Amino acid sequence: MNRSRRNAVCALALGLALSIPTAASGVPEMSLPEVLKESRAVVHGVVIDQFSQWEEFDGNKIIFTYSTLQVEHADFLRLAPARNVVVRTVGGTVDDYTQVLIDEASFKLGEEVVVFLGLEDDWMHLSVVGFHQGKYEVVRDVRGRMTGLRKARGAQAGDEPAVANPVVPLTRFAADLKRARAGVLAGDTSDVHPLVPVR
Repeated sequence: MNRSRRNAVCALALGLALSIPTAASGVPEMSLPEVLKESRAVVHGVVIDQFSQWEEFDGNKIIFTYSTLQVEHADFLRLAPARNVVVRTVGGTVDDYTQVLIDEASFKLGEEVVVFLGLEDDWMHLSVVGFHQGKYEVVRDVRGRMTGLRKARGAQAGDEPAVANPVVPLTRFAADLKRARAGVLAGDTSDVHPLVPVR
């Protein structure tokens, strides 16, 4: 678990111990090259399974949610290729009790996403890089064609309405990602599309 994720989870645990709401996670803003640099894989997939459970973390009980993504396309930068990946996020609902880590990525069954995944320090769990900043929702037109991506909003407390981020056209996102790769991967400027089908 990287330092900022560990600090945010510790803040959640402290808030639970003191019975106070955790109003903000203090997640530092990250650029696309920064997100890519911390990523072990960029995955386009659909959430096909999900469960939440209580776990021990630094002497406190925290809810973690595990979401299984069926991989449609992927760039496994520094991770063994797989047809499904399981992503761990902080927060969730167990027995009608809900915990929310502000700005954490969250997933819904059936949701189609592009995510930048990092490996936590324990080498056992994949998480979204930069909390919600490494998650994009896929946007399709009326014919079902993928036309763009919308940067996901992080989890919020309460029932406040979420204001959707603007849609980034797919061609622009692919170009931005290609430029980021060129900078991060020491001059890799290949014309290969950044997301390749998983067979």
